[in-house]
Amino acid sequence: MLTNKFKLNYSIGAIPNGIKTDTFTFFLLFFYSNIIGLNPGLAGLAIFIALCVDAVTDPLMGTISDRTDTKYGRRHPYMMISFIPMSLGYILLFAPRQDWDMSQNDLFIWMTLFTILTRLGMTLFDIPHRAFGGEITKDYQERTLLMSWREMIAWVAGLSNAFLGYGIFFASTPEYPQGQLNPDAWFPFALTGAVIMVITVLYSSLTTKDHNKNLSKWTGAITLNQIIKELKIALGNKSFLIFFFGNLFLSLAWGLSNTLTLFVNTYFWEFEASQIKYFLPIYLIATLLAFYITPRIVKILEKRTIVLIAIAGVGFLSPAAFIMYNLGLTPEKGSLELVFFISFFLVFLITLNVMGIMVRDSMIGDIADEVELQSNKRQEGILFATVGFMQKLNAGLGSFFAGQVLNIINFDRSNHTAEQAYTLAFVQGPMTTVLMIIPFLIFLGYSLSQTRHNQIISSLK
Repeated sequence: MLTNKFKLNYSIGAIPNGIKTDTFTFFLLFFYSNIIGLNPGLAGLAIFIALCVDAVTDPLMGTISDRTDTKYGRRHPYMMISFIPMSLGYILLFAPRQDWDMSQNDLFIWMTLFTILTRLGMTLFDIPHRAFGGEITKDYQERTLLMSWREMIAWVAGLSNAFLGYGIFFASTPEYPQGQLNPDAWFPFALTGAVIMVITVLYSSLTTKDHNKNLSKWTGAITLNQIIKELKIALGNKSFLIFFFGNLFLSLAWGLSNTLTLFVNTYFWEFEASQIKYFLPIYLIATLLAFYITPRIVKILEKRTIVLIAIAGVGFLSPAAFIMYNLGLTPEKGSLELVFFISFFLVFLITLNVMGIMVRDSMIGDIADEVELQSNKRQEGILFATVGFMQKLNAGLGSFFAGQVLNIINFDRSNHTAEQAYTLAFVQGPMTTVLMIIPFLIFLGYSLSQTRHNQIISSLK
């Protein structure tokens, strides 16, 4: 059994990705399109290009870390150096200012390069870190508990990052009542996040490195033909394919909704940053509820059932506030009463969403056991690379399509219309529900049950 101390030390490694994911999902497109003035279509394209680079580097990192053999283990050498590109890219990404007088092409190239550098640094850490967690235990329920710890810490980190933004750096001023529009607030916000990233990467890496002795080592030849053969077994696994495509469409739906959240809160609901920060305790309560419920409910229900309930619940609740607005049942825009009104739906929506993420993260470890039975090789690296890539898809695809939506409706940050703001709210709400139907149908085909997993573990022993 894993100790609580180990679970905490390991899960602290989720903080950098929690910060980066929160920033890339909610703030990055907003910063470049609304603060610096980059065309939103180009900003979305820059994020999509970085995503294409991830499509190559994430599985490559997984494959490399699976086959690494050093005295520090298979995963930790990469984790320990990752903070360098991660922090440099993140800081420089938010360095541009309006008075730099950069052209649209210059801004586009700058954003693309440092988005890629930040994500490369995150790949060096997050893929090996996830694989290490999936490999450290093979118990069906304990694996879910460990991933619940990890996901909870990641969400708390993201919420803390959001609090730093809305509660401190984006505080209202006489010149900028909506403090998120203050150009001087963004670089200190990013610098603070980068410092926290460096500290937590090093802490988690150093405090968990001694557990490498309990893990398997790679055996056999490392040739291109052998790698291709083993990858075909891993990536051709039926459970994995269902997991991959289900998460792909989930990332599109939820990522698009998340990316537009700050736009909708600012321009449709007309909230100030000081009001938006009141949502953060709701997110925290929901995250803690999910952390409490998930390890318990997985003892009662199959993981597939929990994922299906989570997807259906999120799809049902996403447009609730928007529908209520159209029925004339919401409080006045920009009011604190509206914040509390939306929060009622939000606490259930986020609880279900986090529960779904926690369970899906633990599914990959189960799939890795099935792949080992088929190939006689532990390939957590390549399989968990898909989880890290899916999280980037969440922000990347969401930002790309959100940028295109903003471009299509000709959204003007300084002279937007009520119709444009309404369109953004429609896409964030009802459109998300429609997109959720596809991953729900895909996950219906997932068949790796607890009974089947117990049989696999028995065969491996």
